[in-house]
Amino acid sequence: MTQPILEPFNFEGDLGPHSFRRFLKYCADQGVSDVLVQGGDYIWAELHGRQLRASVSTVKQGQLSVLIAALWSPEIESLIKRGDEGVDRALEITGSDIGLERGMTLRFRTNFVQARIANLDEAYSITMRVIPVDLPDIEKMGIEPDLFEELFPEAGLVIVCGPTGSGKTTLQAGVYKHIGTVMPDRKVITFDDPIEYVLGGPHWKGPQPAQSQIGRDIADFPKAMRNAVRRKPSIIGIGEARDRVSIEAMVEASLSGHTCYATMHTESVAETINRAIQTYPPEQQSGIASRLAGALRVIIVQRLLKTTDGKRTAIREYLVFDREFRSEMQSLPYNEWAMLIRIKLEDAAGTLDDKAWRLYQDGRILQDEFVGVAGMKEFRKRSLSAQEN
Repeated sequence: MTQPILEPFNFEGDLGPHSFRRFLKYCADQGVSDVLVQGGDYIWAELHGRQLRASVSTVKQGQLSVLIAALWSPEIESLIKRGDEGVDRALEITGSDIGLERGMTLRFRTNFVQARIANLDEAYSITMRVIPVDLPDIEKMGIEPDLFEELFPEAGLVIVCGPTGSGKTTLQAGVYKHIGTVMPDRKVITFDDPIEYVLGGPHWKGPQPAQSQIGRDIADFPKAMRNAVRRKPSIIGIGEARDRVSIEAMVEASLSGHTCYATMHTESVAETINRAIQTYPPEQQSGIASRLAGALRVIIVQRLLKTTDGKRTAIREYLVFDREFRSEMQSLPYNEWAMLIRIKLEDAAGTLDDKAWRLYQDGRILQDEFVGVAGMKEFRKRSLSAQEN
């Protein structure tokens, strides 16, 4: 398998704010998706799903204290040491002194946490996600034609799902860019925690999108939804629906005549529905299930698999919830929906396992990648079936 190449960056003993900004510019130029900086360890960069050593020397814990205070905020170190749930912050860097053109900004989503790193106790672990400057072009993502034509309903809920690093936010940003480019009458507002891709720009044909950050621009999701309906948007973006409050927000937004886009950390279409329902207490699950079924238009679950050419490719399991299928769902108890969905996807050979198996058969991924999606038992089952046929 071809391996991507990244030359380790030489800080020459100076891991200060200026040199670190230069390093981040270098990573962005090389197409790096994530950067990991830890006390007592080398800096690591993720490129096409591979972890590559990105620094010549290891990082001293004391260097991180100076770096955090200079580039983010002095208060972050005390928040890390408090040991609550980690700290999330955004970072924007500019400046011709590191080779950025005038008006150009690099953005990173950053998480800080305290941890033991090898023999170093109470070290800092900083994970940085590179947010590309340009919005992605959805027409270059290889979206299946039957899925693409369902991604822009007049009203209802579209959920993009997958594990961390599966390209959920990138796909969602591509949807927004397409709307802004070819659907000028659709007014877009989003509520994110935090804001990742910055929407809008000269290519946007309609009103520039208004992006509000939860906790900074507006207090919480319930207040965001009350605010949203007063502003007459066509599209409401929720960002990540991770708990009952945000799930309630996405369902209510969809049922109020708007198109709502959201993401969830789930690994199948059936699991997505179950996860949403199970955030509610048992006595309320029937009610939210009925409202969710009425709101749903599309669920997409995406994974990025490492390919034999050293890059990655996306596979997607998806289901379109048209009027006929929603009626079929609502004719059954909600605890039978998962089985109904699995049968429908398996009959169409549309599961993630099916998509990964086709890539394996075509020689585009190795056995380990398929097993990572479907498990060794499924690999043996499909291999035996292929031999018999």
